[in-house]
Amino acid sequence: MATVSGVLVFARHGDRQGFYQSPTTYSATKTNLTVAGYVQEYNLGTDLRNAYLNASSPSLIQGINTTVSQNAQLSAAADAGGESGPILESAAALLQGLYPPYSETITLANGNVVSWDNRAQLIPIETVEADQSPDFEGWTDCSSFEDRLADFYASDDFKKQAAIANPFFASLKGVLGPNRPAKLENAWNIFDFLNVESIHNTTLAPQIGAQNLSLAKYWADYHEAGSFTDTDKTNVGNVAGQAFLAPVLDSLHRLDNATDPLKFSLLQISYKPFLSLFKMFDLGAPLSTSVVDYASAAVFEVYSDHSIRMLFRNGSSGPFEPYALLGSDSMTMPLSDFNKAMQPYNLDTLSKWCNQCSETEAKGCATLAALNGTGGAGYASVTSTEGRHAVSPVVAGVIGAFVALAVAAALLALWLLAGGLVKKHRGANAAPIHRRDAKGQHELQDRASNASTRQEGSHTDLVKQASA
Repeated sequence: MATVSGVLVFARHGDRQGFYQSPTTYSATKTNLTVAGYVQEYNLGTDLRNAYLNASSPSLIQGINTTVSQNAQLSAAADAGGESGPILESAAALLQGLYPPYSETITLANGNVVSWDNRAQLIPIETVEADQSPDFEGWTDCSSFEDRLADFYASDDFKKQAAIANPFFASLKGVLGPNRPAKLENAWNIFDFLNVESIHNTTLAPQIGAQNLSLAKYWADYHEAGSFTDTDKTNVGNVAGQAFLAPVLDSLHRLDNATDPLKFSLLQISYKPFLSLFKMFDLGAPLSTSVVDYASAAVFEVYSDHSIRMLFRNGSSGPFEPYALLGSDSMTMPLSDFNKAMQPYNLDTLSKWCNQCSETEAKGCATLAALNGTGGAGYASVTSTEGRHAVSPVVAGVIGAFVALAVAAALLALWLLAGGLVKKHRGANAAPIHRRDAKGQHELQDRASNASTRQEGSHTDLVKQASA
């Protein structure tokens, strides 16, 4: 009988304070996790612990340390763009529930005994910045996505629905206030405001009422499903899921690899990748048509026979229910089949994301264009974009400096040739560029070898000196 080899979880953040996101670009203001949100995520972590780190559970992850977290066995990453704080803080709260405090005693060489009761487990979390990697927020700075969003607003169906929805929104002006646009384009912000106030504002909550909140949620679901899903899996309307496939598939393959010590992977996100992925997984309504609640989570169980099963829970309580993927007749399917079906839509390189978004500037696309000599969209696959990491602005600056040095070196070489001084050198590849953010979390590892090998002679020497 197959046993659980590893588990991948992607979860939405918990209850937070209100925030605003642009209806045309989805750029967002930052906000904060509430105590209620912390408890939701902690309880989610506890539920996952009971299911997968409990020795008496039939779903126990084989070989995992159930008491003390091991960095080699556990990985965690959180979206650090958009809503920012609540997502990272939610990941920390979930992990505290997954691995609660424990007591430890050691004896030193001099015979002294040191004890620490209820020692909290400090588990590292990788932060994924939206301006450096598209993985967790593939829609930000995506020109094609913004164009599609504008087309959605201009569509006949949207105009028809707006004619129905806008009178309802107008009736809420007394609650919404004078500065909040009461129209369908702003449906998400209207619902989010009403939802937050209904939870935290004792004055406004009775004025909002359950019926108004439910109808506002209906229109928000229509708006967000229209923004972040498309029946064509290749369409940029699914870019939130297409970009998020990279860390999802990477985690699944690592969990399936018997030589990799990874046992549990956590990806903490907003609601948007849920919508796109569920649409791409061929999951019907309401999963692919509704915004998931706070602290919702999808779980991928990876089995010893190289099959997978997906479970989902909407909200912070209740059982996890299994769902058949891609129209399968079975709740489990071979990981190889799932990977084969998803790979065509996987934006696992920067060049793929730049092409999908018709983007020539953001997230290092301008530097990639320079490296490829394309001067715009239509990027070749180069060594510098292999893997799921993007070229960050910092690394782009470094590569830019290399390119500038290359030009200077080429001019110097021409001058030396004109003066009759010729000196040949053997070409060499530049070393990999590594970047870590201020917290020491790994964000990027890309090569700039193409830039360094296009010139010979003095160019190579100058690049090597600059990188030393």
